Amino acid sequence: MNRVDFTRKISWLMVQMGMEGEKPIEDYCKRSDEEQYRLYQIGREFDNNGNVIKEDKNKTVTNCDGKKNVSAHQRGRAKDILFISADGKRVVAPKRGYDYWHRRWERMGGKPAIKWDQAHFEG
Repeated sequence: MNRVDFTRKISWLMVQMGMEGEKPIEDYCKRSDEEQYRLYQIGREFDNNGNVIKEDKNKTVTNCDGKKNVSAHQRGRAKDILFISADGKRVVAPKRGYDYWHRRWERMGGKPAIKWDQAHFEG
């Protein structure tokens, strides 16, 4: 799916979410190389040459370093969607569940869910 198709389809998905009583918000859309690398560093320790020497899989947030392994967010073909409470003060689970919205997204041509990153929708 190209970037324009992704933008059109993910926007329509978010409209559908709202029509079904959800309150979706965009978290991460397009990321810079620097922001992607900053996220890649979370949960990892590096030596002086930039090689990973220790990794805590429970704390890492991405496997894409933004340089050798480019994220779909950097290409504008991924978006993280969170859901907020009715009062808008906290992030909550979607009423219908992430599995429901990912199945809908896949029927629209999107990629399958990443089990450890439910908020991630990719085209």
